[in-house]
Amino acid sequence: MKKSLFFVAALALTFAACTPNYDVEDKTVATFEEAAISPASPESALTFTTDTSAFLQSGIYQVQQTVAYGGTYVTGGVVTNITSTDFKDYTDAYKSAAGGAHAGKNYVVWYADGFTPNVIKLTTAGTVPGMYVCNNVYALNSMKNGDDYAGAPFAKDDWFKLTIGGSLNGAAVDATVDFYLAQGTDIVTEWTYVDLSKLGKVDELNFTLTGSRTGDWGLNTPTYFCIDDLGAKK
Repeated sequence: MKKSLFFVAALALTFAACTPNYDVEDKTVATFEEAAISPASPESALTFTTDTSAFLQSGIYQVQQTVAYGGTYVTGGVVTNITSTDFKDYTDAYKSAAGGAHAGKNYVVWYADGFTPNVIKLTTAGTVPGMYVCNNVYALNSMKNGDDYAGAPFAKDDWFKLTIGGSLNGAAVDATVDFYLAQGTDIVTEWTYVDLSKLGKVDELNFTLTGSRTGDWGLNTPTYFCIDDLGAKK
């Protein structure tokens, strides 16, 4: 998969109350509104750190991000507030297919490179009610229109799936949750609630992407998805 050099914006955290339109407590849910996007504009770029490995804090959740291969791209979660759904090429990866966040302005685009563990840590162990998930525009374009890497547009037998697991004190919990980002030509383009309560008590969440477009080097569908309002109740 192609990689791009994304400019690195400074991470600034300012904790301010917000008024959610869902049944949560601000102090526990990850709304990602604490992250100050720079430059501040409706169509800004990204917010992530330049550390080799770091975690963005929102609510009681610590979102993993790793700046890989000399800072050329980021694995894990990147906070963005971009509302455009325009797509030209892979440099448009950090946009949600829904056009912006589920609520508020900020959301996370997650990139799973196949080499780095994809985890979100909880500062306090507990049962995670759920989160909102959506495709990003890069994956959407690949599935809807096809590309040179993944091949033709998705057909009836194609699929793209996010699996969410968890662990507690270093041991994996028994349950997992599957959410299909696409089944055939039915591709998720709106924020959709995913119930995670069956995982039970956890102190870490993990993500795995699988799909029908898999080759010798792994998944050919761009391995991105979007997250917002982690820990929210529907």
